[in-house]
Amino acid sequence: MKDTENCLTRLGGKRLLIFDFDGTVADTSPLHAAAFGKVLAPFGISLNYPSIAGLKTSDALRHSLSSHGIELDDRRIADLVTEKQQLVRRIIGESLQPLPGVEEFLRWARSRYRLAMVTSGSQGTVALALRALGYDSLFDPLICADDVKEAKPDPEGFLLALRMTNMRLADALIFEDSTAGVQAAQLAGIDCWDVREAPLGLTDEMLEMSA
Repeated sequence: MKDTENCLTRLGGKRLLIFDFDGTVADTSPLHAAAFGKVLAPFGISLNYPSIAGLKTSDALRHSLSSHGIELDDRRIADLVTEKQQLVRRIIGESLQPLPGVEEFLRWARSRYRLAMVTSGSQGTVALALRALGYDSLFDPLICADDVKEAKPDPEGFLLALRMTNMRLADALIFEDSTAGVQAAQLAGIDCWDVREAPLGLTDEMLEMSA
């Protein structure tokens, strides 16, 4: 998708907007990268965050460890997940920043579409971050890693959002920033806006509609 593509064209006929959280709605990627880096440092691993962006925490840890020939049992992975979640929640409380243009877009969209969120983040971490940003009342449903058996790139979360809102595939537009998320949207058969190519924001046409 080109940066110049008209956002309103993609929104035409849609009733449900489904957002990822990390890197799409909030600038959490550096915070998660820092937390993962601290957890993995004792194993001598230099983190490649883009390779795990969008993955469930346990899957991200297993991927990082196995790529360095390290295999841990489920109990040890669970301990590392808890450690990482505690770290990132503390960092979020200190450093979380909204992404430019996102709040304006969400406030514009909330009166025109139903807004949902499907994220690979944990319920506790995402809820904390949404409260910090003042976005906690915007998304219904809020589907986190805790709510599905298979995380992205599996499409389970997106399909669950459709069932919970009684929407069709054609009714929805997904906003994503990770390869895993875009793959999940494609597997679900739902139109997807990749914010890495065109960040969220209001166009002149949207501002005219709001006037």
